[in-house]
Amino acid sequence: MSKHPFAFILVVAFAVVTASQTLSADRVKLRSGQVVDGSFVSADAKVVRMLLSGSQIADFKVSDVASLEFTPKKVEPPPAPNPARAPAPVSLPMGTVLNVRLTQAIDVDTSQAGAKFKSVLDDPVMIGGNVVVPRGAAVALQATSVAQAGKFKGADAITLKANSISFGGNSYEIVTTVVEQKGKGEGKKSTRKIGGGAGLGAIVGGIAGGGTGAAIGAVAGAATGAIVSASGTEHLKLDAETRLQFTLSSAVSIRP
Repeated sequence: MSKHPFAFILVVAFAVVTASQTLSADRVKLRSGQVVDGSFVSADAKVVRMLLSGSQIADFKVSDVASLEFTPKKVEPPPAPNPARAPAPVSLPMGTVLNVRLTQAIDVDTSQAGAKFKSVLDDPVMIGGNVVVPRGAAVALQATSVAQAGKFKGADAITLKANSISFGGNSYEIVTTVVEQKGKGEGKKSTRKIGGGAGLGAIVGGIAGGGTGAAIGAVAGAATGAIVSASGTEHLKLDAETRLQFTLSSAVSIRP
């Protein structure tokens, strides 16, 4: 075999190309029988260059090299893409106004303290021009106190607070100011109202006597949002679609 066998040069050239892509040369075996370990650096038709321990570079004539042994590179997997960071929670500050709209009627005469009612947010809550809580978010209300009027004095009244707000699959407990809704009362005010016209007096008389005027009286009362009984008591009823306004008493953190 000649000192520069063409076949061996082709092998070295192929090894160089392969090593530059996927492999790393770890060992050079010389024709003398000597074995040199290191890291492959480069090679051409004349010289094979190795990086030895201690950062030394050694050149070996191709004519002296019997073979090259390569060890596959340890292929590192590509870094996993960073998961999208969840947007930071947004804090609704204390004092934020919540305008809500009842989705069910509330009859004070049949309600008790602790009763729960449904409503929705009627206006979106926005911060910095962005909608944080959308219009239509469910708002759970609760009666903190209920007062039914007596026969001759007093007025129906109900006090409500908002307990939670829900949207986007999440529910948030909230603390708000209370809202009181109160009837006009009875006594002199009711008496003047009842005595305001002979027709109305006849209707009320029908209610008191249980006559045919009772049905008409009920319709007339419903039209005004309150039912007037024979005793002159005005019964408070909040119709569905009634708007109420609550204010946050403490901040609440909202997940976007």
